Amino acid sequence: MKKIFRQIVRCVGLISILAFASSCDKNEDEGNNNSGVATEYAESCIPYYVVPDTLVLKEGKYLDSEPVVTICVEGKCIYQNHDSDKAQYEALAKKYGDIGYNRKTSIGREGAISVAIDSISVVSDADIDASHPKGTELSDIVKLNTRSHYLFIKSGYKDTNDQYTDKDKFISEYTKEDLTLLFNRHGLIFHLDNTMAFKGTQNLAITIYFENGKILSTTQVINFD
Repeated sequence: MKKIFRQIVRCVGLISILAFASSCDKNEDEGNNNSGVATEYAESCIPYYVVPDTLVLKEGKYLDSEPVVTICVEGKCIYQNHDSDKAQYEALAKKYGDIGYNRKTSIGREGAISVAIDSISVVSDADIDASHPKGTELSDIVKLNTRSHYLFIKSGYKDTNDQYTDKDKFISEYTKEDLTLLFNRHGLIFHLDNTMAFKGTQNLAITIYFENGKILSTTQVINFD
């Protein structure tokens, strides 16, 4: 009887050790996915919201090395995992339907601009062509590249190759939905469909109108020669 008891004890001990090892392996896997990217559990998809306050200009080359203007909307960040931001964050998550995500996702992912954009204006201080003398709206000849969380959340978090929708079209073609929940670090990338129409050095005045009445504007000097 004692021998049988000792064997039972050994079996129980072995099972406990194996269970502990399995638990350790699981905990390690919870922080990483198969690609080696660090992950975390998130109740909502968007990790933080940026409250529009300022525009930060970044110059660069984009699409066949044509001149571009890249603008990032910056301001106070409201984080999902900060206790002090909880009430504000939950209000925004509810507003945009970002509830029920409840899954692991990559750490360091992009947040969203907290206020949707109503419209965007681009005006030059120089003549472009007969239809676009200086001071007129250029939204029909200037293109905008953006990335948004909107459709992914609206779809109920359906994982697809284009879940974070990229848009690249004339500003005049953008809808309110296109300009909702935009990625903040990706920025608003303004570029031209036909650079031949633009000559010399021009000052492009860019104005962004948000749905809450906020207006932010900036001017970028571009040399097209």
